[in-house]
Amino acid sequence: MDSIENRFLRAMKRAYEMYLLHGPRSNEKIKVLHGWIQDELRNILASDYQILGLSRMSRSEEAVKGMYYPKNVDVIVKRSGLEIGVISLKFVNSNFKQNANNYFEQQMGETANLRRNDIVFGHIMCLTEPVPYYGRDGSLKKTESVRDADVRKYLALSKDHLYPHAPDVQAFCVAALDLETREISRLCAKEDLRGLSDESFQALQTQLNIGRFFRVFTSAVNLNYQKRGMRDEREARC
Repeated sequence: MDSIENRFLRAMKRAYEMYLLHGPRSNEKIKVLHGWIQDELRNILASDYQILGLSRMSRSEEAVKGMYYPKNVDVIVKRSGLEIGVISLKFVNSNFKQNANNYFEQQMGETANLRRNDIVFGHIMCLTEPVPYYGRDGSLKKTESVRDADVRKYLALSKDHLYPHAPDVQAFCVAALDLETREISRLCAKEDLRGLSDESFQALQTQLNIGRFFRVFTSAVNLNYQKRGMRDEREARC
């Protein structure tokens, strides 16, 4: 059976190949992953939802109206003209520790802006194990590993999902990288993630799992549309 984890792994492999081929400044790797997200959503949601965003078929991001400012987003779900849900994805290929807190803080700001405007928000963080650290000259200086602290702050944020600064749902996904061949081989097993405790690895397999992410996100999108659709009907009758 072709599981969502297998489909996700294939997308990560293709995305990493695009990263190596086109370089870190290109958005080709992101097109692959955004396109995969859109395909998954189309397979789950009813056909009257619109799934839009940057992908292999579309060269532009979609802009949505946030509570505080308009925002270009990775993937947006619309129905009957309503902006219902947004998914953002970060695929970090180098120098993760240097920017880890910035990624986290930026995500919270983006989340609050959209959720305060009644838009379901989901976030996917993707990493490799190890994560290479490159110097300014492009040479490999060292490698970095995913640690408990990296997972725990995302897990803690996931437990705050009732608050607008936290996504409705999030995933934290790590793929094993062979530094010699520069290829992604698989989604990480426990033996690949020696810097993680059993508790943190279990969180990756359950609370922060990619399969759970799509189940929760699409359910929240359906509920949000029902809520907002009923509200629009009430307002139209007034």
